[in-house]
Order: sequence, then C-alpha cells, then structure tokens
Amino acid sequence: MSAEPNENAHVNEIHKEYTRIDKDWLGLHFKISIGMVLFALVVECIMGIILVHSDMLNTTVPKFLFKFLLAPSGVNALCIAVDCAVVKSDKITQTAKIYTVSIINTVICFSLFTAHGAFTVTYYVFVTAVILTTVYASSMVTLTTSAISLVLLIVSELFITWDVDKPSVFQSTLRLGNFLIALFIMFSVSLICLVVIRYEQRKNRASIRIEEERIVLMKRLKMDELTGIYNRRALHDALRDLEDYNPQDNYVFGITDIDRFKNINDTWGHQTGDLCLIAFAALLKESCKNASVYRYGGDEFCILFYRTNMKEAYKTAVMIQNRLKEAVFKEHPGLKLTASFGLAEYKNGLNAAKLFMNADQALYQAKIVRDSIRVHEEEK
Repeated sequence: MSAEPNENAHVNEIHKEYTRIDKDWLGLHFKISIGMVLFALVVECIMGIILVHSDMLNTTVPKFLFKFLLAPSGVNALCIAVDCAVVKSDKITQTAKIYTVSIINTVICFSLFTAHGAFTVTYYVFVTAVILTTVYASSMVTLTTSAISLVLLIVSELFITWDVDKPSVFQSTLRLGNFLIALFIMFSVSLICLVVIRYEQRKNRASIRIEEERIVLMKRLKMDELTGIYNRRALHDALRDLEDYNPQDNYVFGITDIDRFKNINDTWGHQTGDLCLIAFAALLKESCKNASVYRYGGDEFCILFYRTNMKEAYKTAVMIQNRLKEAVFKEHPGLKLTASFGLAEYKNGLNAAKLFMNADQALYQAKIVRDSIRVHEEEK
C-alpha cells in the first residue's frame, strides 16, 4: 500500500494492460504459426499419399517427398525453432519478439507458397501474416510485415520454380491475372489494416487522455485548496484502504495542530493565519518523506506514516517541532509557532475510526501541555 497516491498509476496500469495483451497475443501468434506448420504438414502427407498411389505423380517418390514434404517441413521446423528461442528468451525485448514472430510467419508463408504455388489459393496465405499483426496496433509492425510479404510473394512467383507443374506468369495469361489480383488484394488488405490500426491507436490515445483527465479531476477533489496537500476526503479514503488491506507492516497515525491558532487569527488576522497554515503544511509535507499528510480541517492536520514504527514517527514529530520554531515570517518577525502531536500505532485488525480516536485522545493530552508529543497507549 502506498501512502502517496501516484497520479500516473492508473495511466501506467493502462499501458501495462496493453503490454500484457500484446504479450498474450504474441503467444497466440506463435501458436498460430505452429498450427499453420502442423496443418500444412498433415495436408502435405495426405496429398502425398494420394499422389503416390495415383497416376498423377510425374516424378520419383523420393524426389517428391523431398521437394514437397521434407524441404518445406524442414524450413518451417527451423522457423518454429527460431520463434521458440526468441519468444522464451528473457534478453530480447517484447517489441523485438513481435517483429521476429511476425516476420518469421511470413517466411513460413513463403515456404508454403513456394512449395505449393501450383494451387492459386496459396497466394492468399500471405494475407493471414499481415492480418495477424493488426492486434499489436503498431503501424510499423504491420507495414514491415506487409512489405516483406509482398517482396517474398514476388520473388517466389517470378524467380523460383520449385514445382514444375506451376505455370509461369510469363507463359500463362490466367496465372498472370491471378498473380496481379493477388498483389492487388495483398496491397488492399495491408492498406485496410493500416487504416484500422490508425483508428485503434486514436481510440487508445483517447482512452488514456480521458483517464488522465479523470485522474486530474479526482486529484483536485482530494486536494485542499489553501495548503495544496490532501484533504479530509483523501484521508478517509486512505484510512478505508488501510482498513481493507489489513496490512502486516507497521503504520503510525498522527494528528497535529498549531498551538493557540485562534489567538493568531485574532491577533494577526485571518490572512496571517492562512499563511501559517500554508507554511505548516509545507513543513509537514517536506519532513514526512515516508508518509502522507492531510489537512483535516482548520489548523488540524493528519499524518499517516507507512512502514514506520513509533520510534521513527516520534523522531519525525520532534524534528517538525524544532523546524517550526525556527520558521520566520518576514512580515511578522515576532510571530512564533509551536505544534502538538498525538500519535497512535496501527495494529492488525484495528478499524479506522478507533485508530483516529486513539490519535485524537493522544493529541488532547498533548494540548494540555502544548508544544508536546503524546503517544496513545492501550489500557491494560
């Protein structure tokens, strides 16, 4: 539990959630690549059995098995091995993993298309590689994947003749037409994906901006306008959280106020009284590094020391008293301030109301003497 609310905590949580989603999708993306390889292997085995036992096979069985089963499966297995090593590595950033998995997926598509390019439907295996990157909402990832997919498609179609049954685009008008249509579809899908990503990014930025505005508003509602520290509402929330979390760490709750503050207002005026409150609040905030400071009302302030024992809290209160006595007001050099403290220790299971009452009773005892510190002690 943090005593000092972090105004960026919720925004950071949004970014962390986006990162977690990307990480989950990265894992699924990797599994999809494995699924593609396994599915292709099953189809290749089935087609191999059918062709070997038919009269359509126009090459030897060993050559057929090497070209259409062993070679593409070997390339794909190597790709999966690289993917696996990258995904499981702790030394590689998540961004690098995303690029690697996305690019290797296009290499798998290239292997499948090159080996089975005689089937025109394999043109569109590259489309899946592009679409799978849209979840990352990164224009560069999708653009890189699209560019590599288009290059590999063109290279495989124009410069590699792996399957002799595949008609060349330079010899078949139908094949050329299918090739051009495939390029057009690839380009269109890539463009659509980039547009979708752009709007997804705008939506994400809008959600973060709205969250930031909400945090600023909530912070204003929990801030005291005069002193600039947390107000009573923030204190109630902090005590409620303390009660709900029921922490095992040491917590100390303190209440303090300026001695004879009414006399200061009556003698020096309310404007001077306000200056005293502002100076005292600033001193409390500066001195209490491991605590949250709240203005409860009037000249009464509360301090929630977290992960602190009573000895350390008492020492801090003494330091504040000494520094307050040294405070100088240029317009009122004769004005000297002192403060009293009441401290109570939080114990496991103690409710917030009882904790506040214990500190308040200690402060009451301190006010009898003034410029003193009292610690609440449980009755035996």
